Amino acid sequence: MQETRLAVCVSLLLSLLLAGCASAPPERTLSRAPASYATLPNGNDPLHPEQLSPLYASMVANPGDNVIRTMERKRGHALNLLSISGGGQNGAFGAGFLNGWRESGGRPEFDIVGGVSTGALLSTHALLGTEADDALLEEMYTQITKDDIYRSRRIASILSGTDSLRDTAPLQALIAKYITRETLARVAAAYDEGRLLYVGTTNVDYGQTWVWNMSLIAKAGKIELYRKVLLASASFPVVFPPVEIDGHLFVDGAARSNIVVAGMGGQEKPNPPLHGAGNLYLINNGRANQPPDALRRALGPVAAATISVMMDQSMQTALTRSYFGARLLGYTFNVVAIPDDLDIGHDPLAFDPVQMRTAFDAGRAMAKQEQPWSSAPGNLGDIPSWALKAIEESD
Repeated sequence: MQETRLAVCVSLLLSLLLAGCASAPPERTLSRAPASYATLPNGNDPLHPEQLSPLYASMVANPGDNVIRTMERKRGHALNLLSISGGGQNGAFGAGFLNGWRESGGRPEFDIVGGVSTGALLSTHALLGTEADDALLEEMYTQITKDDIYRSRRIASILSGTDSLRDTAPLQALIAKYITRETLARVAAAYDEGRLLYVGTTNVDYGQTWVWNMSLIAKAGKIELYRKVLLASASFPVVFPPVEIDGHLFVDGAARSNIVVAGMGGQEKPNPPLHGAGNLYLINNGRANQPPDALRRALGPVAAATISVMMDQSMQTALTRSYFGARLLGYTFNVVAIPDDLDIGHDPLAFDPVQMRTAFDAGRAMAKQEQPWSSAPGNLGDIPSWALKAIEESD
């Protein structure tokens, strides 16, 4: 592990120890404000998890249907779905891949785009999809440093009872720079064409993943809410402050699910696709496999390695869930990840321009390969081989 990543973990643990000495923050009341623009991943209501969300119900044509089948009717063709994972500075890989994919001539217009964490920051311009949008993604992920993302807090601030190690005022300004009212109007126009954008966050009050319909937020012209959701989705827990929306407290969407594939909900098994097999594309801004390494038995390395393993497992679970969902919908599954041997450091919060340029260039080059995609998630020993075989044979 790199020292920078260890320093983050050690600082995190230190802050938790110091919290006992800090002045107590004020108590909060659990918000019961309805989720006007968000649902659970399965389409149910976050405040009433046993019930279908009115928001989701309003998006489908027939009771028991799902958004994807409804959109197939509206769009008149099999859909192209894109979901982009978290990964901090490694989002540069996804930005590069999107650029190279367009340059190869094979990138489709996406009907639904979903994003989590750094993938949420990529998602708006991925949906809009012009050459100018791709140029903005390159700028966002190769022309910034950590000073454009956060400021470290003074130890006195931590002792006084702050809720994070770092201040994300610079990230808020960066989001405002790239998400303008013109951008919002373009997302709203895409919605009028029947194309949708979703972003995942973690509601830490309720312990849930909330999937936000960013297209409806854009259509309503609520630019501050749109920006807040993006900030919340990218707010790494403890290191970055949580974001409050309608009294609810949100952190990084990857804390609970590193991939969101919206539209798969509903209360009944979907009928066969209306126009043949569509495509689910997943961009994993992480490595498919972490090479084994003997761990040094010290507090920092143990903490860092443990967090890394937990996040890797979260990603593996999300990929497997997406794979099963895609196959049951009758859609192809396609995933790419950062090459295991690519030297981009081990600290996703470093925001090092050299490492980001390396990741960007690798993504761009991979997208131009004849077949960069894998058709199934890697099996690291968690999935019974018979389960994967049963899904493959279900075709």
